[in-house]
Amino acid sequence: MPKLNNEEFEAATESTAGSGFKRMEPGCYMCRIQAVQSEWETRSGVQRADERQCVRVLVDVDEGEFAGEFSRDFYEGRPWMHALFMSWKPNALGMLKHTFKALDEANPGFDSRAAFEADRWELFIGKRVRTVWNGSERTNDRGYVNVNVRPDRFICADEEPEPKVELERGGTVDWSDYASVQAAAPAQSDPYSDSVPF
Repeated sequence: MPKLNNEEFEAATESTAGSGFKRMEPGCYMCRIQAVQSEWETRSGVQRADERQCVRVLVDVDEGEFAGEFSRDFYEGRPWMHALFMSWKPNALGMLKHTFKALDEANPGFDSRAAFEADRWELFIGKRVRTVWNGSERTNDRGYVNVNVRPDRFICADEEPEPKVELERGGTVDWSDYASVQAAAPAQSDPYSDSVPF
């Protein structure tokens, strides 16, 4: 049987609540750019901006209860969890123009197009920008359904887009619809309830 350190046990404050861990939900968050990568690793090898006509932008939440979330050690080596792309492909120029507008609006005096055209990616680091984070439904190894969040796009202050959730079985729904269905669903049974020997 495990032995408890009596001094530590007596000093602990009794708690009836769970861990208090709150998972970040899909939504709009004020973020800060951590890095702009013109080369990045994927499972299929090194990707280069000049070949892909895009750069990978890493962001972290800058305000609210999730500020600094993606600076935790857990995300070291997991850049895809807080990355989005800034593309200059011909079919993406409209989105790039809107990205510049969102960046310039959130950072008065910053000229994102000039920094972009000068290939001065370091000038983007530290810039703030509102970001939509969408969700992706996943069933974990214990059978519980979670929604993982990923940044989707930069937006302006007056925009209030509905974040989306990509369903595991296919398709996409609005986060508000998904959350209301989940709230109305019966609670999942405890997977450990039958395994306790007493």
